[in-house]
Amino acid sequence: MTEEKLEVICDACRRPIEDGEGFLYVELAKVRDLWSGKADPDTTALSLESLMGRPVGPTWIAHHMACAPDDGGDAYDVPVAQVRTWPRLVTTTARLMSKNWFPHTDWNAVLEGAASAGGRRVSRTSLREAS
Repeated sequence: MTEEKLEVICDACRRPIEDGEGFLYVELAKVRDLWSGKADPDTTALSLESLMGRPVGPTWIAHHMACAPDDGGDAYDVPVAQVRTWPRLVTTTARLMSKNWFPHTDWNAVLEGAASAGGRRVSRTSLREAS
């Protein structure tokens, strides 16, 4: 029985990323922005204005190395090979769970997309080809 391969799609060019050609990454500056924008824990109620002004949660982005912007930002990246199969994706998820900033990202959307074969970043290849 062969192991099911997961496909990673570049957010820039929308083409599959091969092992060694790209990565998933999250901008750590956005994590810091989210933390600094948190409500004061002594506040009992949040206003609509305060909720609307909060930074958007950090999003995992998939890029080929050639498609990634070179903006000098601080990012945490995961090479595509580390999410290529279900066992690798699970191992990577377990490792990421030890990071204090991880729960503030949208990794759950990466996992849900991979499981449903409708993922925009990571997807099951066998079901994508059948559709």
